[in-house]
Amino acid sequence: MRHAQSCLAELYIITMQRATQEDLNDRPLLTCTIPEEDLPRLATMLQAGFFVDGATGESIASLLQRLPGFSADYIENQIQTVFYNGDAIDDLSQPLTGTAPTIALSAAMPGLAGAILRKNSPAAPLRKTRSKTAAAVSDNMAVTVLVKLFNTLAIERGPALFRSGVRINAADLAGFLSLRPSLLEKAQDIRLAGSPVPADELTQRLGGLTSVIMHVT
Repeated sequence: MRHAQSCLAELYIITMQRATQEDLNDRPLLTCTIPEEDLPRLATMLQAGFFVDGATGESIASLLQRLPGFSADYIENQIQTVFYNGDAIDDLSQPLTGTAPTIALSAAMPGLAGAILRKNSPAAPLRKTRSKTAAAVSDNMAVTVLVKLFNTLAIERGPALFRSGVRINAADLAGFLSLRPSLLEKAQDIRLAGSPVPADELTQRLGGLTSVIMHVT
């Protein structure tokens, strides 16, 4: 198992911290400077999700541990609710399957619903799990995983993700910033694919793109 995980890590070293020239053409680099105190506001957009390159057969835990700040201890103790393709799950050792998996992560949620959805909860039998079959895909096939962070997880881990570079949907980012003009005004030295972009033109420029790798300093 360890050997297999090591091979997967070597095969898929293209993460949010590194990209080939082909990747940069497809997902241009967006860089800017945002004050430290405003990063938590930006981090809330990670509820919409960010993309991580992985491989079918790789465990969910292995994929998460490649993200900055997602140590085994953090995953075990701070991530209390995990949704995989819409269903709450307990076992993060299960492999990625299908062609477009989605992982949603949350800290502890209040109330009965939170208790039912929490990892390894005694109330887990009360969950409703949708019956579905993932598309058959061989192991070790490249796959793009959408990871969503909710509540305190976005605030705690979001700043480090943006500092390392995170691939996000361009339309989601444009919509997020258009509703938060005061945050956009704080952004300085904005560059898209190396070219300077005025803050008031950024959302329009994002409109013609599919995704960007956003790196905040």
